[in-house]
Amino acid sequence: MNRNYWNAVADSYEAEIFNVLEHDTAGLIRKRVERLAGPDRIAADLGCGVGHCLPLLAGQFAHVHACDLSADCLEQARKTHGSLTNLSFRVADLARTTIGIPPVDFALCINVLITGSLSTRTRILRNLPARLRPGGHVLVVVPSVESALLTSARLIQWNRREGHSPSDAEKIGLPRSGSVRQVHRGNFPIDGVITKHYLKEELEFLLPDNGLEVLEIEKIQYSWDTEFAEPPDWMTDPRPWDWMVLARRA
Repeated sequence: MNRNYWNAVADSYEAEIFNVLEHDTAGLIRKRVERLAGPDRIAADLGCGVGHCLPLLAGQFAHVHACDLSADCLEQARKTHGSLTNLSFRVADLARTTIGIPPVDFALCINVLITGSLSTRTRILRNLPARLRPGGHVLVVVPSVESALLTSARLIQWNRREGHSPSDAEKIGLPRSGSVRQVHRGNFPIDGVITKHYLKEELEFLLPDNGLEVLEIEKIQYSWDTEFAEPPDWMTDPRPWDWMVLARRA
């Protein structure tokens, strides 16, 4: 995923890109934002896309910096939310050392650390503490390796219940491409795009290695219709999820 990719999907963003905030029906993100907000505090949405989270942040913080790699996505965000007077918009490559905004008290980082490039992810992570004031917080949301594997297991279960043989059940609907090496890297395709997924334990060492103290790791759980069209009624818990990590600049 790069600037050209995000510019290309800007016009169809709502249809193509998963809206984490909308599907966070337990309100886990909102609760953390409200807990850490304040009328004198500054926030940033690092990788804001078309701005799904901007009204939430703008209603809780004195000022919000909306940053994204894609100028086209940022323009969509400006058109939709430009009437909010405490927003500023900036095209920013989070893999760069500086992005042109001051350190903030709170940052959202939703589905930013998902590129298949380890070198790019490393630079973004290394730079994250500098985006925060001392003691500042960041809320990171990333896809889960365990959830991706659960989804495959559920599909096999569904195929078996539909009467398919074990060999067919393991083939129908599952990705035809990919390699063991990619899986070991945590890279899974989403709509044909290689996307980095994370283990909980991986997050527990990765963020501290980059100057961030992990305070909470929780599941943002979704319904099965986020993974399958018309899932059967019997397919309930356990449900798919993303990892949500609340961390603090050490």
